[in-house]
Amino acid sequence: MDRFHVPRSVSRVGFLSTMGAVAAAPALPAFAQEAVTVVRITAVPNDDVSPLLYAKQAGLFRQVGLDVQIEPATAGAAIAAALVGGSYDIGLTSMMAQVTAHVRGVPLTMIAPSLLSLSEDPAALLIVPNDSPIHGVRDLPGKVISCSSIRDVNWVSMRGFADANGVDSETIKFVEMPQTIIPAALDAKRLDAGILLNPNLEEAMSTGRFRVICKPFDGIAKRWLVAAWCANTAFAAKNPSVVQRFSQVMLTATRYANTHVSETAPMLAAFAKIDPAHVLAMKRVTCGTYLDPRDIQPAIDAAARYKVIDKSFPAAEFISQFAIKAG
Repeated sequence: MDRFHVPRSVSRVGFLSTMGAVAAAPALPAFAQEAVTVVRITAVPNDDVSPLLYAKQAGLFRQVGLDVQIEPATAGAAIAAALVGGSYDIGLTSMMAQVTAHVRGVPLTMIAPSLLSLSEDPAALLIVPNDSPIHGVRDLPGKVISCSSIRDVNWVSMRGFADANGVDSETIKFVEMPQTIIPAALDAKRLDAGILLNPNLEEAMSTGRFRVICKPFDGIAKRWLVAAWCANTAFAAKNPSVVQRFSQVMLTATRYANTHVSETAPMLAAFAKIDPAHVLAMKRVTCGTYLDPRDIQPAIDAAARYKVIDKSFPAAEFISQFAIKAG
């Protein structure tokens, strides 16, 4: 059954828009008739979960015999462990988490793309209070910047951005901090600058108390895959048809969700338990459609450059053979 619902705060217009999305659900390729399979999925309620929520609401998973059950996660760091432990079948994790898991022999395999960082459509921004003395990257030496965890994607990308712009990233101080408390920490001067993604970014910027300094994800590449859906390797090997059907649904749903952003707003608001008005107002992210090693390799190389892993490796190594790939 659904593990989220549309709250009373969702407007009637937004809800009817969602129902319109269901009615207009795109067609999927035919799959052989099989018994309905329950698939347990978890993800942090960031904007890039929207295609999955749309696919669930529109009945796309039911069309291919999958009963998808979605649970929100409080932190991405725990998702990989939950997949390995068997608590969930599929989870949305950051590329950096998957890179480090792979080199440590953690049995995870990538089955579908999610958040795609494009320089012209940035997925994350570094913000500061309006009265901050920081006006650009060259003001960052000695300053305290947030990251979800040391050596995570924010940590690596911010270091890459600083170094690429003439600032020694070793001079920046990083502290671990959940996205939800970054605005309060900036207000209290316990933090000099914070990296935020939507919907937390829009909530912060809507207050009028903050301004943007830079696009830190450009520190890895102008285009790269920030996050992806992955599964326990043993689960994928045992259930190749599930992986194939999930990948196909996500391809179809992502193509639709990328171009019908207002229709997914009530779904994301319900899942993230935030005001739908913030979702409707915010700039939505772009999600990838195919797993392309060229979009994945930059994160691996950056992880090696900043000693998150000992050395780089080919991106194709941890893409499932059952996933839909580019080319």
